[in-house]
Amino acid sequence: MRWKDGLSVSAELERDGAQDVKAVLFDWDGTLIDSGAILITCWHRMSEQVLGYRFPVEEADRRKFLAMRGADSFPLLSDDPSVLAAMDQSFTDAYLELAAVHVRAFDHATELLEALRARGIRTGVVTSKTQLRFNRDAEITGLDDLLDVVVTGDDVTQAKPHPEGVLAALATLGVEPEHAWFVGDGPVDVRAGLAAGVTAVAITHGLHSADELHPASPLHMVASLEELAALVAAQTSD
Repeated sequence: MRWKDGLSVSAELERDGAQDVKAVLFDWDGTLIDSGAILITCWHRMSEQVLGYRFPVEEADRRKFLAMRGADSFPLLSDDPSVLAAMDQSFTDAYLELAAVHVRAFDHATELLEALRARGIRTGVVTSKTQLRFNRDAEITGLDDLLDVVVTGDDVTQAKPHPEGVLAALATLGVEPEHAWFVGDGPVDVRAGLAAGVTAVAITHGLHSADELHPASPLHMVASLEELAALVAAQTSD
């Protein structure tokens, strides 16, 4: 694979062995939808309402918190069950209220999913987000109509980088790992894909830069969903 400015350039990729790709799975936040701003806003509102202070989700800690399920990240701030329940409710209420303003699909998300399905490739999402919040995103973006399977944080016992979610999605689709890709914007997504035995693809338009994603060893790295579409076309058989 050739690299330019830290990214694999799909437009320049040589077709050096087409894959029989039957499914492409995606992370959700930071991959198909742009939701970083709302997650930070919800953290601020939740901490003010429940903890009595504005939690400073600074750049150094932002990725750690946003990449985790709420149920997994809230205990970093409290070990009181009643406080944890209040945090979860406050965060969810804020998210459902603000999503219509702050959540959007990334450019070319719809076109990419449509193109994959036109090629006979199944599509799906594996996310740490709760089903309730995913449903709100889907209502806004309409992307769920183009997905064959969705696995949320409510459906698994082990969060990424554990491969449980990826493997569950593939089992639902009846697709073997060697015939699947998993695309995500975080190192945990890449590691989950590798652990599941699929082709792991990193995308850099989300929370993490190419330099942060390289150590996880994705097979491919792209800068946008448009570039991903070109990569799929170059790397898969017709």
